[in-house]
Amino acid sequence: MISAGIGIFSLPIYTRFLSPSDYGIVALFIIFGQASSGLVSLGLQSASYRYYFKYKDNLDEYKTLNSSILIFLFLVYVIGGFLSYFFGHWLSITLFNGELNGSLIYLSFLSGCMEYLFSYFTYLLTAQIRSITFAIIIVLRAIIKVMFALYFIIIHSLTYMALIYATILNQIIMVTCLLILISNLLRLSFSAYYFKKSIKFSYPMLLRLIIGMIHRMFDKIMLTNFSGLASVGYYSFGEKFANLLKVFMDSIGKAWSPFFQNKAHENTEEAKNELASRYLEMSFTIFFIGYFLISFSEEMVLLLTTKEFYPAMYIIPIYIFYYLIGIFGMLSINQIQFSEKTFYILPASIVSVVLNISLNVLLIPNYGALGAVMALFLASLFSSLIHMYFGNKLFPIQVNWWKFAMMFLLTVIFSVPTYYLMASEMNYILKILAKFICISVFFIFGLKFNFISKESIDILYKKINPKLI
Repeated sequence: MISAGIGIFSLPIYTRFLSPSDYGIVALFIIFGQASSGLVSLGLQSASYRYYFKYKDNLDEYKTLNSSILIFLFLVYVIGGFLSYFFGHWLSITLFNGELNGSLIYLSFLSGCMEYLFSYFTYLLTAQIRSITFAIIIVLRAIIKVMFALYFIIIHSLTYMALIYATILNQIIMVTCLLILISNLLRLSFSAYYFKKSIKFSYPMLLRLIIGMIHRMFDKIMLTNFSGLASVGYYSFGEKFANLLKVFMDSIGKAWSPFFQNKAHENTEEAKNELASRYLEMSFTIFFIGYFLISFSEEMVLLLTTKEFYPAMYIIPIYIFYYLIGIFGMLSINQIQFSEKTFYILPASIVSVVLNISLNVLLIPNYGALGAVMALFLASLFSSLIHMYFGNKLFPIQVNWWKFAMMFLLTVIFSVPTYYLMASEMNYILKILAKFICISVFFIFGLKFNFISKESIDILYKKINPKLI
């Protein structure tokens, strides 16, 4: 949350030097790097994370498996780097209408590879429950990136290249630090047996990654060609503010996933009931934070950006709902991964990409960035429901889904007036007062319908304030 705050409060500086079109180029740079590096990585990060829990009592086996994966990744990244260098110009014209030149395509791939390694190594810190180390790395990453970006903006008068150079330099430093920190899980060896085992677990993820790559790139490519880079900039800017919720969800997920895996290994009804109870309370907490951000999305944009970025405020609430749908995955993806039958992830991914492309074709030409985020939300909703079905089929947990549906419906009902308040000329003080009243009523409804218990709130309060006990 600290790292997200650093990123948000640096926006008033960035938006006075960068235009929506500059943010559009940065968005294309990031998405191509993540998609291409994720594709060649074959989803092996998931195998490394899953098998840590299986071999944590026999680290020699895990070190061999982990090192085998990393040696493979190094080799494919070198090959991919050469290919992106030689075919960069062709990719620029074919995919991005020349908006992302060949040199940026090459740098984007390298940046994506380092980002994948960063994610890979931080997942290992999560598996080991090294929360303090994880926190230090994440906060330092945010600080160093802002420092580099400001240096390139102020000293060298760069625009979007300032963010690109800052990102790459920051990734080099962070990946190096993480490599040292997780060196206790490495050894210089390659095992065909363990690599084959990892591939067997992760190969269904490859098709999901291909689908995900299409999913993440298609909307931005369409926006680039139909609405221009400024529209991509609004889209990515809405994502940046909504990302506050994602950071919060990821923070919870870093604790939830190991908790789930350890409880699942107990394989008792008591453990499953505890998972179901914790999941619902976790869900309401996330819905509440999401609704809070939706309520003040207008104020965030007005305070932290310039006038040319104001259209992004209408995108933020729908983008937040897209992330809220991810609550399904916090349970179902863990259920599927625990079962080790990851090919059950594919049906939802296929449905999602087909629906997303179809909706983008229908909505982007008429609604631009708003249409793109609406397509993203609807496709995610259907795919999440499919994940939920297979997750409960493979590792059944009796969750009260009616209660979950009521939480979601309550959030939708309370969020609708936000658009009215955005468009109205009401005095800002009255707007803020009305929003705080709505948030308070939302929370009271949560207590009334027992979405979260007073006992759980008391426990949380005492853990946050141990000196007051």
